[in-house]
Amino acid sequence: MSASREKKNRQEVATSGVADPKTARHAQELAKERRSNRLYAIIAIAFVVVAIGLVVWNSNIIQRGTTAVTVEGESYSAAEVSYYYHNAYNSIANSNYVSLYGINKNTALSQQSLNDTAKMMLGVSEDMTWDAYFRDAAKKSLIQLTMLKKGAAEKGMTFNDDMQKEVDRTVETFSTYAKKAGYSTSAYLKLMYGNNMTMSTFKSILKDTVLASHYQQDYIDSLTYTDEEVETYYNEHKNNFDVADYEYIYFKGTADSTKDADGNTVEPTDEENAAAKEAASANANAALEAVRNGLLMEKAAGNYDNGTYTDRPTGTYSGDAVTEWVFNEERQEGDLTLIESGDNYYVVLFHSRGRNDYNTVDVRHILFKVDTSDLDSKADDYQEKLDARKAEQKEAAEAALKKWEDGAKTEDSFAELANELSSDTGSDTGSNTNGGLYTEVYKGQMVTEFNDWCFDESRQPGDTGIVYNEGSYTGYHVIYFVGTDAPYWQVQVRNAMKNADYTQWNNALVKDITATEASGMKYLA
Repeated sequence: MSASREKKNRQEVATSGVADPKTARHAQELAKERRSNRLYAIIAIAFVVVAIGLVVWNSNIIQRGTTAVTVEGESYSAAEVSYYYHNAYNSIANSNYVSLYGINKNTALSQQSLNDTAKMMLGVSEDMTWDAYFRDAAKKSLIQLTMLKKGAAEKGMTFNDDMQKEVDRTVETFSTYAKKAGYSTSAYLKLMYGNNMTMSTFKSILKDTVLASHYQQDYIDSLTYTDEEVETYYNEHKNNFDVADYEYIYFKGTADSTKDADGNTVEPTDEENAAAKEAASANANAALEAVRNGLLMEKAAGNYDNGTYTDRPTGTYSGDAVTEWVFNEERQEGDLTLIESGDNYYVVLFHSRGRNDYNTVDVRHILFKVDTSDLDSKADDYQEKLDARKAEQKEAAEAALKKWEDGAKTEDSFAELANELSSDTGSDTGSNTNGGLYTEVYKGQMVTEFNDWCFDESRQPGDTGIVYNEGSYTGYHVIYFVGTDAPYWQVQVRNAMKNADYTQWNNALVKDITATEASGMKYLA
């Protein structure tokens, strides 16, 4: 076909409305290509969306932000619930009784149930897993938090600068702990409170808890009692407050376990236990008779291999067989008895009983803490660096005292220095925001050096001094003695009354309030 003919035929085909086979094939190929390009574009976009989704998911933004619990219309995220979940877990896992609770840290909590001991200690009646227990504990914490925040709002109490300082101090302390443990702050947050925890969420939680605690304290501070009310409460609960001076000798009435040739523990036989109890009874009766005849308790105990002597000059009531006898209202000085309790025997000598009549004290202090958080105790120069920091803080303490002595030398001027210089960042009494004041300090409350200085019989209002302490923390205390305060027994009774009234108030606050779980609970981590 000639070119001109082919051209004419294409024109005729075009005007007829029928597709030219060659042109149609080309158009189809172009359309196919366009469809393929669109498909590839869609696929590419899809991959981008998936990638973005994975980044978002792996960042835990969705999980931690999803509502997990609602209380009285207020929503709490998975991250917030996780905080209280882990708080409950940490309090048990890090307690001195963790072995009794029976928690296996290497097994999922959802696969472990509370043992009978744990149920008894925690007041749980039903069977449940540890995971369920901590979830329930978290919800109870959020119920209380919600109602305290609501109460604070109704009272017109708002978050203020002083509360912010408490948050800042807590964050600073947490960061210090993280550093000591060898973690970044963000990593330590996740370790302690779950993978959803961030610093912003942590600070937000702290703001809520600080506000709630201030509302709590505001209520507690509002509780006052007359002297008559205190005396009446004391007389109704004497055993809770009195101390007794007594001695006893303990005779164990069971045989000791032994080890076999392979090192395995061998429990005593019934016959061995029976023999041990018989020996304990005989020795206890002999010791009793010896003491009646004038032999000192400690000397009498030394005559027997199974006799253990204990002196209790300020013993408290515990409800066991010995203290039931000691705290009996009929007890008289010099009373002596033999008590059988289970398989064991006690020879008990009573001296006296009474309440803690000594006066508590009020003091102010300025703490110069020796910071060792960044020191390596295994390093060769550790002691040298430690001594240098001790010397530095001692010099600072002495300079602070001299500054006060060169000034007005008043309690108020000391308080100003405490707010300016003290490193005591406690959120309650004795902090560097209330002039370093501690009120109603009782014997044994403070570290030994601090205690001994405060309760020195020669101490007078206005006295100052510097004491050094080494232990849970190391540092120098510059102390100002304000004076004596209420007798300790009164402090004990008032605190007990406040605790009882606070508990009643708090129970009423959360009564019939429920926490409703939402979809975010599945992101609890």
